[in-house]
Amino acid sequence: MIKLKKITNLNIFKKILANKQEKTSFVDEKQTKSKHNLISLDNDLVNVIDTPLIVLKHNNKIHFINTAARTTFKLSNEDNIFHTFRTPEFHENISKIKDKKISKSQFILKLFNVPQTKFFNVKMYRLANNNTLLSFIDITRLQHLENLRTDFVGNVSHELKTPLSTIINIIELLENQKKITVKEKNKFMKILSKESLKMKSIIENLLHLTKIETDFTKKITKVVNLNKIIFDSISRTETRAKKNGIKIKYTKSKPLNILGDSDQLQQMFVNIIDNSIKYANKKSLINIELRNFKNKLILLFKDQGKGIPQRLIPRITERFYRTPEAKIKRIEGTGLGLAIVKHIAIIHKAELKITSKINIGTTIEVSFKKV
Repeated sequence: MIKLKKITNLNIFKKILANKQEKTSFVDEKQTKSKHNLISLDNDLVNVIDTPLIVLKHNNKIHFINTAARTTFKLSNEDNIFHTFRTPEFHENISKIKDKKISKSQFILKLFNVPQTKFFNVKMYRLANNNTLLSFIDITRLQHLENLRTDFVGNVSHELKTPLSTIINIIELLENQKKITVKEKNKFMKILSKESLKMKSIIENLLHLTKIETDFTKKITKVVNLNKIIFDSISRTETRAKKNGIKIKYTKSKPLNILGDSDQLQQMFVNIIDNSIKYANKKSLINIELRNFKNKLILLFKDQGKGIPQRLIPRITERFYRTPEAKIKRIEGTGLGLAIVKHIAIIHKAELKITSKINIGTTIEVSFKKV
């Protein structure tokens, strides 16, 4: 049996290239006579590593390729590596390590794969006989998170900049204007109040979202009653609904218990209902229905509005995303409500589905597992 130890140097690859049949630290002493435990091109020692590894000859032809590299890049020993990795950066970095005689180097490789672009941190090491070892560390997820962080910072800056600029402009106007009427003062105070509340709402939603994301690993063990949470959520949104002449109807079903966090679920339902109120037609109906199936409970929120174009549905749970209609009509909101809904659904292992028909309305469906 092979005792796998941490590889701390490149000697193993030198032995692979030399194809030596000798005893190593990876070989169990009781099996030193077994040919299969020796380092060779045919054994599994390097192939069990899930990191793609490629060794290039001095002429850039493939000398060795492990299973992970074959699978990930669909490569074989006969392939021309520059046909697979066609980017100029790849060719330049391979040439650099050979021409400048440096012992090691690294660079980021971007592969335009379908359906997802992949990113690899490629590390290069010089071996004997001017051979080069390439290791490919998949950093796609890290790169995606970095892109999200960059977008997030940009979006937050943009969303806070608008109300902040308005507040600063009004303050400067009040400072420089010697005479101001009561009517003008009241007008400015209303604007200041509105923009301040908008900033407060953005910050509160961001804090909620951050807290939810930090709870991803938290296991939910408490049994809660959906009926009570839904009624409480309707109660919190009823005043806003009445202002638009909208009625909310709830049809319940039994059983009603799931594993959940009451506060998070109420925030989820309030956000969904609020969203429905904003985009539903005046004097229309929001229908909330709980359906009981064999192993799950499905909660449906149906509004009667203009609906959402199919192409925009995948985007409406993105942070700060707002539909063009919302921007044109200046419908109040931070663009964070449905992002919070999505994250709460993930924590509760619930399925979130959004469907919509133009001039008919939108349905948000949340499926929970029964207790």
